[in-house]
Amino acid sequence: DGAITEIINYLNEKAGTNYKSSTKKTQRDINSRFKEGFIFKDFKNVIDKKCEQWGKDEYWSKFLRPETLFGTKFEGYLNEKTKPVEKKSEYDDIF
Repeated sequence: DGAITEIINYLNEKAGTNYKSSTKKTQRDINSRFKEGFIFKDFKNVIDKKCEQWGKDEYWSKFLRPETLFGTKFEGYLNEKTKPVEKKSEYDDIF
């Protein structure tokens, strides 16, 4: 399926991983989310949020995988509020 391939390619690009879109479990998880009414943009948002939150952390980065991102917690991940990056000082824009 083209949409599944596109989602996995996006994940691999963002997370520096090498998952395959042909894996049955991955296909099942993504198709389950599509059947619930989620769209490609939702998958992209979850990948972006979790890569931002977990990508630089040695422990959490291992969870940047299809079974975690697209499983039963998908809607929760999608609806998480992200914190804006806080400035350390008023000079951050200058230096």
